Amino acid sequence: MKSMTAYSCVFKRKGAQSLQLILRSLNFKYLDITIHNLPPENILLEETIKKEIKQKIQRGKIEVYVFSKTPIGHQIHIDEKTLAKYVTEARHLAKKYNLRCDVSISDFLNLPQVVWSEEKKKSEESLVIPAVREGLHKLLAFKEKGGQIISKQMGKNLTQLKHNIVEIDRLRKLKKGKSASADDGNREDIDEEVSLGLFYTEKLEKTISAKSASPKGKSIDFLTQEILRELNAASSKTKDKTFAFLIVEAKSYLDRIREQAQNIE
Repeated sequence: MKSMTAYSCVFKRKGAQSLQLILRSLNFKYLDITIHNLPPENILLEETIKKEIKQKIQRGKIEVYVFSKTPIGHQIHIDEKTLAKYVTEARHLAKKYNLRCDVSISDFLNLPQVVWSEEKKKSEESLVIPAVREGLHKLLAFKEKGGQIISKQMGKNLTQLKHNIVEIDRLRKLKKGKSASADDGNREDIDEEVSLGLFYTEKLEKTISAKSASPKGKSIDFLTQEILRELNAASSKTKDKTFAFLIVEAKSYLDRIREQAQNIE
């Protein structure tokens, strides 16, 4: 069992490059991944990060924050066509007005559109992907630890829930035995609801205690809905105060399990 709420942080350094990556997982019905602080031109890197996450996590809102310090390389460009036009015009004017054309290349380099520079950041992929994998490893460990805590809490509530339904079943059978001799045709019939309630409770117990690493949140949520439906049906049929109290108490324990299941992957 894994909690959906988790956090991890990773630092990486390679030469002059440094990177901090933060992973945060929150409750969500489906898998929703958001990458922060990557420039638009790194769309392929963003998709690679999402692919890594999808291989490890099936449900929850995953937020990835990338903080990098990457040295910027400057690439210098000289527009020779523009430079040639400046030189041609300078010579033309010198000849036209009988002037000396005593100029050097440095005189032209500061003129508009002759020289321009391009900033190029070094690729971040060599740092980001290893950081994502390490961050996911830490995140999963956090999720498993949180899942163990939730599993224990859920187990306690499940024990109380099961006790109440078993007690309802015991009293139901006892009451049914007594009323049978009196041929009470108006006795309450909640046999099916109690039987299904016990069936789904046993299924829920097996799901919670299963050692499988597969996601359990949706299965637990489904089973709790089925148990609630049977408890509600039984509650609508019975007029017995003892049954009513046990059902209300059982629904209280069930509600706690449903709340805890919202944080299970």
